[in-house]
Amino acid sequence: MTIDLFLSEAIKPIYLQQGFLRAKLGPPEVRVTGDPHQKLPSQIPVYVPLAPGAVYRWKGIHWTGNTLVSEFTLNGLLGIKNGDTADGMQIEAAWDRAREEYAHRGYLEAKLDPLPAYDDQAHTVSYSVSIQEGPQFHFGKMVLTGISPAAERKLQNAWPFAAGEIFDKVKFEDLLAKLQTHQEQVFGELPVHYENVGHWLQTDAGNNTVDVLLDFK
Repeated sequence: MTIDLFLSEAIKPIYLQQGFLRAKLGPPEVRVTGDPHQKLPSQIPVYVPLAPGAVYRWKGIHWTGNTLVSEFTLNGLLGIKNGDTADGMQIEAAWDRAREEYAHRGYLEAKLDPLPAYDDQAHTVSYSVSIQEGPQFHFGKMVLTGISPAAERKLQNAWPFAAGEIFDKVKFEDLLAKLQTHQEQVFGELPVHYENVGHWLQTDAGNNTVDVLLDFK
């Protein structure tokens, strides 16, 4: 793992969780002392400049473009109240939950554009979030590879969608979890042998359908 990656994935989240939303880390500096003609030591200290900045508190959020999911529902996904410490990781997770809410309703290509507004005197942050909901997708067909015809029939019987039904991505992911960890809930006592399930969603924007490809290996 490079130092920059370590800082962004292991260190910065610690500060974001505590409300240091504008913390600046790095760039890392290597300082070598001693005789330049000697062989470098096996371990070299790395110094990382750190400016954590202020702790920010949550001030509120304004949603635009949401015609299908109410502001009340979206606010409920945040899990943050006005005055709370603005946990940056919790905020990022809230955007993911909002996308999942749309995917649950068949809107697989919904896009969120969160724009923060910082008040550096009051140390608060508010957000304006623009949503492009996109089209609603319906289930088209399923393509299976790597399992027997008998296993295919079992999976077809457990499949949660009929052709043309709204594609609920949450239901799809629940079935994937069963295929990965609880095969017996899908295949019963039928012997099946695979280590993982490759999965792809192929959308057709012209017909607003989605085909599912599952590859058992």
